[in-house]
Amino acid sequence: MKVQEIMTKAPACCTPKDEVAAAAEIMRQFDVGIVPVTDKVNAHSKLVGVVTDRDLCLKVLAAGKDPGSVTVSDCMSTTLTVCMPSESIEQILRRMGRFKVRRLPVVDRNSEVLGIVSLDDVVRLKAARESDICKAMAAICTPAKAARVAGKTAA
Repeated sequence: MKVQEIMTKAPACCTPKDEVAAAAEIMRQFDVGIVPVTDKVNAHSKLVGVVTDRDLCLKVLAAGKDPGSVTVSDCMSTTLTVCMPSESIEQILRRMGRFKVRRLPVVDRNSEVLGIVSLDDVVRLKAARESDICKAMAAICTPAKAARVAGKTAA
């Protein structure tokens, strides 16, 4: 099975200049935890980052910042892990595990946003073997600090 068969197509996006409230409203309206950030909100917009519910909580609220004065560029992630629509579900599960992410923007060769694929999509649609899903979940759920400590201990 390929990503294009299970991805959410044409997700709502925001721009770096938008206030974080705009990203939060997209999350609320569409019941999602990630919003692609593009260079513009129209056709042929390129992915420049993502903002997640976790970004809003940790980089805005927990940091004591006023959500009314923070833009998406202040809290978005710009180190991106993405996939292409033609990739297999097994490929993206390995990538999710490696980079400890549950959702991936789906882009074309020009970095234009085509969709979002999530671990939830894979599970809900039974798009992969249980063993592959479990391996990805185990890798994602291992805290990064614990993985670093374990790596130092083993060396």
